[in-house]
Amino acid sequence: MLRIILTVVIPLLLPTLVWIAYMALERRRLAAAGAAPQSWFAAAPWPWLAGGGFLLMLATLALVTSFGSGDPGEVYVPAHVGSDGRLVPGRTVPADKP
Repeated sequence: MLRIILTVVIPLLLPTLVWIAYMALERRRLAAAGAAPQSWFAAAPWPWLAGGGFLLMLATLALVTSFGSGDPGEVYVPAHVGSDGRLVPGRTVPADKP
């Protein structure tokens, strides 16, 4: 669950959270100047925020898959039920040890 939050949810929401923080500061600045601040929700560039979040998520997933996998020459053994009936998690092993 933590991996999903770190690699998908946070990168998707990060541009929107930055936009909300920026608009909160801008709203405070406009209120101090005596101008009528507008809502952050109405002024948000939603297509840009969604696109930015999607690109950030893709970049995060690409980096995780590029640098978070096993060493070259290793073979992935998927999760399976062992001979004793217990679930053996997926792992990478050297190619000479299948």
